[in-house]
Amino acid sequence: MKKPSLIALATVITTGVFAQQEPIQFTAKGIVTLSDADMSASALADGNLYRSKTSRDVLTVIKFPLDRSGQNMATAPISNSSALYDKAAVVTPNGRFAFVLEGHGPLGDSVSTLKDGVKGLPAAARMFIVDLAPAKPTAKVVSVGNLPMAITINPQGNTLAVASGDAGKEMRLVEIDNTGTPKRVVTAPSPVPNARITDMVWSPNGNFIAYIMEDTQEVGLMKYSLDASKKPNLVPHGKPIKVGGLPATGRFSPDSKFFIVSDIKKGANAQGAGKGELFVVQFSTEDTPAEHKVVSQLAAGESGEAMTVSPDGSMVIVANAGQSYQPFGNAGAGKSSLSVYALDKEGKLTLANEYPFDGIMPQSIEFDKSGNAIAVAVSEYLDYGDRTGAIEFWKVTKGDKPSLEKMAGKISVPRGCHTVRVY
Repeated sequence: MKKPSLIALATVITTGVFAQQEPIQFTAKGIVTLSDADMSASALADGNLYRSKTSRDVLTVIKFPLDRSGQNMATAPISNSSALYDKAAVVTPNGRFAFVLEGHGPLGDSVSTLKDGVKGLPAAARMFIVDLAPAKPTAKVVSVGNLPMAITINPQGNTLAVASGDAGKEMRLVEIDNTGTPKRVVTAPSPVPNARITDMVWSPNGNFIAYIMEDTQEVGLMKYSLDASKKPNLVPHGKPIKVGGLPATGRFSPDSKFFIVSDIKKGANAQGAGKGELFVVQFSTEDTPAEHKVVSQLAAGESGEAMTVSPDGSMVIVANAGQSYQPFGNAGAGKSSLSVYALDKEGKLTLANEYPFDGIMPQSIEFDKSGNAIAVAVSEYLDYGDRTGAIEFWKVTKGDKPSLEKMAGKISVPRGCHTVRVY
């Protein structure tokens, strides 16, 4: 039998006869993730941390195209808290800098249980400015007020808005220069006196910032502007409106027309949170604002705080943690799901498909730049020993009834992964 020559084999390989599609298809320059090593997800139910004394909070940078050797991944020891879900970080549009709220400080190595849930976590006031360009990311630290809860960045990538726990300074505008360094900080009080802001989202058109207040079950709007001296201002625009029992996360549609809010009803706990709801809010953005209004609401999954909107505005995808965070012996442990909704031009949501998957406490989800794939942050799995978290990927099929297909590959990251940012 005649043996094939090396030239013939090379020809077969280069012409693609043996070529196969990569297990992860994702259009992006990179992904930034945060992992909270202090917390096990089940601590929300039983207080047990199941910590490794050698593990530490970390930021992971993953650059595309992917490399099986891991040469395209780098980490930095950045303290962070999963109690903020995916509200803790933003990345500049050019992918140069990440800004990370610490949220809560690290626990001592001797601490093995939480006595009072997330309320027992140490207070913090720090923001890390992480330069993603070096092979090993570097960080600077600044203060942004006690117990910061959420951060958002304007479309131009030169101004941050931070929700602070400081009374009378609940909102901070932080202007940054091209090195990521703050050059001016302007504070503003909460639109509702003494009410804590728990989420903030800059509108895609850059003119407004939406806010959520869990304690008062309200969502509202602030108008952003620059005065004659180029000093930034935030002014309440219209009155906030009630939405649900525990509004948690909000996302604008790409045209800034709608603001979708996930109402989780209850925080994660030993009894479970029960089903949630989704609200679609249409803000009044006229110079003299009329009342904001809810144009659509729909029953949703359990503990569905993680949410994303497609780049074309046609769909909303929610990652439902369910009771995946329960102790391993619980029937719901390790079981999560994705819900896919169609969003029409009038703001009506329609459930298109649901997909169960194995993974604990998915807390963050984002589309790639093409809108043809999503990345989902998974805190950990029903694993013992040296546990890890991961970024899982799903292919998106658009249409009147959009659907998902799970990709074969995933990217393992340190356990406690709760944030994914695509740039």
